Amino acid sequence: MDEFFDDPAGTIETYIVPEVAAQPLMFNDAARQPFEMPIAPNAGVTLVSAEQQQRRDKLREIEEERIKLVRERDQEERIQKQQRKEKAQQYLLQFQTQMKRDIQERKAANQQAQELRSQNKNEYKNSWDKVASNISLKDGEYPGEKDVTKMRQAILNKRKDLTK
Repeated sequence: MDEFFDDPAGTIETYIVPEVAAQPLMFNDAARQPFEMPIAPNAGVTLVSAEQQQRRDKLREIEEERIKLVRERDQEERIQKQQRKEKAQQYLLQFQTQMKRDIQERKAANQQAQELRSQNKNEYKNSWDKVASNISLKDGEYPGEKDVTKMRQAILNKRKDLTK
C-alpha cells in the first residue's frame, strides 16, 4: 500500500559505507580512487522526503483508526449476538413450559371426555338404545316433511329384538 502513495519520481536511495563516512573527506584516500566496492541491495538507508513520511504517517493513522473501528463493531456484534442467544434461550424455556402446561391440560380434558364417553356407553345396554334415544318416538314430534314412520318402526323393532 505504501508503494502506491510514493513519489512518482521514485525513492532516493543512498548507500553509506561505514569506513568512508567515519573519516573526513580530505584524509580519505578512498574518496580519490574509483569506487569498486559492490553494494548489496537493502544494505543502505532509504531516504524519504518529509512529505512522503507525512503521507505514510497519515495513512498509518487512518489504517489504525479503521482497524479500531472494525474491532469495536466486531465487539458490538458479539455482544448483540450473545444478547440474542440469551433472549432465544429465555423464549425457548418459556415455550417449553407453556407447551408442557398445554399438554397437561389436554391430557386432563381428554381423560374427562373419555370418562364421560364411558359413562354414556354404560348408560345404554346396546347401540340400538342409543340410536332410539336420538330419534323422536312420538308421531307429532318429527320436524321434517317426509314420512319416517316406517324407519322409526324398524328401529324400534330392532331394539326390541336385541333386548329379548
